[in-house]
Amino acid sequence: MADISLTPEDPTWAWTDAETDTEFNFALNVDNGAVNFTDAGSVTANFDGSHPFSVYAENTSLLIGNLNGGAGDEPITLQVGPDSTTGFANFQSQWLDNMTIDFSQAGGTGTVAMNVENITTNPTDVLHIVGVEGGASFTFVGATPDHAELNDGILTFYEADNTPILQVEADNFTQEDVDSLEFNGNNVSFACFLRGTLIATPEGPRCVEDLRPGDQVQTASGGVRTVKWIGRRTLYAAHIPDTHAIRAFPVRIAAGAFAPNIPGRDLYVSPGHHMYFNGKLIPAMLLVNGKTIIQDFSQKVFEYFHLELDQFDILLSEGAASESYVDTGNRSMFQNVNNVTLLADFGPPEGRPAIDGIEVLRSGPEVSAVRKRLLKRAEHLTQSVRVSDPDIRVEVDGQAAVAQTRDSAESVLRFSLPAGAGIGDLQILSRSAIVRETSPYPRRDLRKVGVGLIRITIEDDDGRRDISLSDTQVQGLHAPQDVHGVIMRWTDGHAVIPQTLHRARGNAVLELHVLRTYSYWESAETKLQAA
Repeated sequence: MADISLTPEDPTWAWTDAETDTEFNFALNVDNGAVNFTDAGSVTANFDGSHPFSVYAENTSLLIGNLNGGAGDEPITLQVGPDSTTGFANFQSQWLDNMTIDFSQAGGTGTVAMNVENITTNPTDVLHIVGVEGGASFTFVGATPDHAELNDGILTFYEADNTPILQVEADNFTQEDVDSLEFNGNNVSFACFLRGTLIATPEGPRCVEDLRPGDQVQTASGGVRTVKWIGRRTLYAAHIPDTHAIRAFPVRIAAGAFAPNIPGRDLYVSPGHHMYFNGKLIPAMLLVNGKTIIQDFSQKVFEYFHLELDQFDILLSEGAASESYVDTGNRSMFQNVNNVTLLADFGPPEGRPAIDGIEVLRSGPEVSAVRKRLLKRAEHLTQSVRVSDPDIRVEVDGQAAVAQTRDSAESVLRFSLPAGAGIGDLQILSRSAIVRETSPYPRRDLRKVGVGLIRITIEDDDGRRDISLSDTQVQGLHAPQDVHGVIMRWTDGHAVIPQTLHRARGNAVLELHVLRTYSYWESAETKLQAA
């Protein structure tokens, strides 16, 4: 772990981490005392607490060892960045009154760890926090928080025996926020859950978070089952690798997306959650169409609930039929895996039991048939249509190139470049679509594609020459793929050939050889404007 002391008299520091042989450099803006730690690994820093200062940490584990000479008289701002944990080795009560912890730089998330052994809870000892949203968390060293109470805008954390630990003042903090706090050992999370999903019960719809083991729920067949266990798992966007995003972020199924009033309201499920269609269980991620069924990657923090019944069955969530939880060996993914419930001994995973008339599908003609029906319904509900014309255009310096006669046999498009084309980049524009959203076949491909090119040619006064699709100067192209022995690259709807590469001059023509196009969403409003 690197160790550094910062003072206003010394504006720049550099050291080499012995473990990674990487040199880190940091600069202190003497005028306002701002220190920025980014991608710094693990760092211990000491500060001159007699001067006002602010600290920002991003993708860094920062431990503040001490505020040398600090009596808490000067304002201190701790800015928590994404993917960071900032801690205090020796926190003192006198620092609280003038300290502000700002979570807004991390989109409301981030973790602050502090040793609270020397903190008192006098009326003046209040920590100020701003920018808190779901995903922000505190880790207490020297205490185990059990609950919290909000009085006159001051949130107080208590141990199980009601011993106060820390007082916090947060902007616009409400009792609802207090009720959503997640206590897990010595960690407290400010979590904004995707709560409120209504589950059918014999007494009427109930929110999933209000159900308890032993409660009864109604099944799609009209029967009644008993809740055995409720799995709960909170996920934070900042901690989800890009490669896992498609399997993590929730899928929103709009009201009426399946059929009139089914679901009755917008329904959020995990991407792997199976929805029920006439005896077929299909993962929600394979139903995404970008219109009425979307995957919401904007969520910063979300919590999944899953209901295990005394016997596997089909539940009704917001009126839509979906599976109950099945232990396929993934029970440990839930945070409350060890909670004692209706049946304490779960035994080994048994997997989804075979039930007459119910089949799990992830591909094939039956899944495609469901997708086609939902796409048609999406067109009706959103007044959108899927079109096959990519509407390929070329622009240079804001001017449209003139399309010449198209060779339909070879799918070759020729564009006469406007005068002066030699001074500008060539913009290849077209409609675009996310692969999995408009295909009638189940896909997991998140690429946005425009047109599939196999050749680009420039013809001018200097002759005819190809522009290599593998040239790194060409922007807006996806990775090459082999199509029956031909190398093709999809554009993303806006490819750019820089002037330094095409060097077109005089009477120049751009020739595009298009091997494939796709299916693209177009709204009724766009069609009306085009007409």
